[in-house]
Formats: sequence, structure tokens, C-alpha cells
Amino acid sequence: MVARGPLYLRKTTNVVLDALVLAVERAGHGQPLSMALLEGIVSELKASANFDDFYHRTYREMMEIVESEKREQRRTNAFGRLVVHPLSPLFHDESLDRALVTNILSFLHLVLGDEVEVYSEKCREIIRVLKDDSGDNFSWDAFYDDPGAKIVLWHTLVHISASFKRYDLRKDWFIKLMQYRPTTISLASNAFVTREHDPSEEPLVFGEREFCIFFHALFDPLIELSPREDAAFRKEFGADPHHLIGGFLVNLSMCVV
Repeated sequence: MVARGPLYLRKTTNVVLDALVLAVERAGHGQPLSMALLEGIVSELKASANFDDFYHRTYREMMEIVESEKREQRRTNAFGRLVVHPLSPLFHDESLDRALVTNILSFLHLVLGDEVEVYSEKCREIIRVLKDDSGDNFSWDAFYDDPGAKIVLWHTLVHISASFKRYDLRKDWFIKLMQYRPTTISLASNAFVTREHDPSEEPLVFGEREFCIFFHALFDPLIELSPREDAAFRKEFGADPHHLIGGFLVNLSMCVV
């Protein structure tokens, strides 16, 4: 599938080039142009108010394309889906705003660093195997239930819990991060576009209550592991969740929903 963004940029660039050709034809009346006249035409086009509506429309359309492609990336981002999946009921009943997903993915990058790509590759490999085995019958539920995917999720949660060593400070930081409405949208690791700021736009709703239900949704399943899962966890980490991340779980237990 060809990305819509580059095609749209080509289309808008062609509009500008066509406008330049038309301006040259009008100014030159079919005669050869000097560099000075050409530079003057370009300068006038740069400052022309006639392009204002075009630029605003183009910006809005480009942002729609970027948002659409970001949503598509999130749908196909297996690792991101794995981590966000336990939060799905909270998004469904609107206890949490779906707009938080972008900030959640940013949080994972901030906390995990290069491990994000390591875990992402493991998830992609799990999906490749599942699709090879099931063909058209592949389902995301099969991925979420896969033992290898659960180990990736457990490692992620253990890493997150370790980042809350200074619990109160990290908690305040996390709440502020979740309230943030990004002013840029990432297109790649080294490319982004700026999102137009809306002064009337309120911060995302995320406070003590949202913090509690967010982390309970992620970590409560660790407290309620089946015997089979508990054995797999002990084999992977050499300890059960209570002994491995007990400090964080104690702090979380005092966070009442």
C-alpha cells in the first residue's frame, strides 16, 4: 500500500508549481525571462495572500492523513496493542479517554528506551508464527493469550514498576504526562509535523482516579495469575510477582478506585 502522505505532498507541490508556471507566463508574455524578473515573481508568490486559504486547507487535510496513518500504525503495532489491551474496557466505558493512547505509547518509549524495539520484534515474530499456523483464522485474542506475548507483557510491567522506585514523584510525573495534548505528531523516529494549537482545548482528563484505574487494570492480572501462569512467571523471573515487585504493588494497593 502506497502511503497517502507522500502522494498528497506531491499533489500540493504540483499545485504550487503550476501556479508558478502560470505567473511566469503572465509576466513574460511569451518572452524570455531574466533571473531578476523570475526572482521577483517567486517573491510575489511567497507573499501572496491568494495562497492563504490553500495553505490552511492543505494543512487540515495533511493533519487528517497523519492522524489516520497514526491510527493505522496503532492498529498494527502489536507491542502497543499488547500493553494497551488490558485498558480496553476502560476505553469502552469511557472511564479513560481513547486520546490517551498516544501518551501511553510515548510513556513506553520514555521508560523502556531501546527495549521497545526488542519487545516489538518479539511480538511481530509471535504474530508471524500465529498467522502461519492459523492462516485466515488469526485473531488478536490468540496473540494476547500466547505464552510468549504474556512474557513480553510481564517484562514490560516489571520494567514499569521499577521506574516507580520514587513512587510519589513518578506518579505526579505520570499524571502530568497523561494530561498533555501533544503539539507534534511523529511520522518516524526523526520526522514530525506540528499540530495546530487550539487555545480552547482542555488538557486530557487524568487525575488520581484515572491513575488508580489505569494501573490496577495493568497490574491486577499479575496478582491473579493462574497456577500455570504463576509457574511460567517464576520460571522467567525466578520469583513470583509479590516478591519481585512487591513495593510497587503495595503502593498500588493503597490507591483505591
